[in-house]
Amino acid sequence: MAKIEQLSSLHVSSEVSLERIVAAARAEPGLWLMVKEREMELRAIRAELERLGAKESDIDHLFPQRLTPTLSELADDLVSRMFGGCPPDMLMPVQDALLAAARRELNEYP
Repeated sequence: MAKIEQLSSLHVSSEVSLERIVAAARAEPGLWLMVKEREMELRAIRAELERLGAKESDIDHLFPQRLTPTLSELADDLVSRMFGGCPPDMLMPVQDALLAAARRELNEYP
């Protein structure tokens, strides 16, 4: 895979770039499994928050122990390997794209 030395936040947030990042994650079975584990973790936490009547903003306070590496660390590592670096403002769109793809895949299996 060619390395792009300069990553523009305008370009990585494009749908094509996000699809490429998700495809790269899926191509690494270990990484993709960790992404799907993070989606399952979030599902469990959301269910528990609902049961407790808490808000989603309470996640970090009520659930300080989370899977490691974090999704943010996984996304940063993946994008850095692909593009030579990951601007901080791009972590959320990449994380959202990875979780959405994992959610779709997990929902395919009853």
